[in-house]
Amino acid sequence: MNGGVIILAAGFGRRFGSDKRRYRLPDGKTLLQATYARYLRVFANIAVVIREEDQALVAELGSPEAIVAHEASLGMGHSLASGVLAKSDWDYLFVALGDMPYVSRDTLTVLEQTLISSATGTIVQPVYQGQPGHPVGFTPIHYEALKKLEGDNGAKSVVANARGNLVKVAFDDEGVLRDIDEPLE
Repeated sequence: MNGGVIILAAGFGRRFGSDKRRYRLPDGKTLLQATYARYLRVFANIAVVIREEDQALVAELGSPEAIVAHEASLGMGHSLASGVLAKSDWDYLFVALGDMPYVSRDTLTVLEQTLISSATGTIVQPVYQGQPGHPVGFTPIHYEALKKLEGDNGAKSVVANARGNLVKVAFDDEGVLRDIDEPLE
C-alpha cells in the first residue's frame, strides 16, 4: 500500500509569539525538525504543508516534499485540505501537527499498521487516558470531506461523522496529546 503522513506546518504560531516551527528545543533541533525526524523513522512518505514563503524551512528539513497551502491564513482546515488534495493518490494518510514532536516511534508504527489492516472507510485515532490525540489516519473514502475543510477546526467534523468506522487505539504515550504552544522553560 502506498500511504504516508502529512505534517501540517503552515500555521502562524500566534499564541507562541514567534515562528514556533523554528523554535530550538533543548537538543538543538527546531520544533519542526524534531517532529519531522520522529515521523521519518516510521513513514516512507512524508509531505509537509507550508505557506508560500516557507521554502527555506523545508530545505532545513532535508527537502522533503512540500505542499503549499495558499490559503493557510484562513485556518488549519484550509491547510489540511491542501495537503489531502495533493496526496489524494495515497491509499491512506495520517494527519500530523508540526508542533507535536513527542509521539513515540512504537505508537506511530502501531497506528500505521492498524490503518493498513483495517477495513475501507476506517479512521484511526490514538487515545491517551481517554483523550483523543494525533496523528489521525484516514482511508480514501474520507478524502473528499477532508478536501472541503475550511476555517480552523481541522478534521474534527470528519472524525465525528465516522461513527462506526472510527477505530480508537489506546496508548500509554502522552506524546499523542503533547504539543508545544509556548516556549519551554
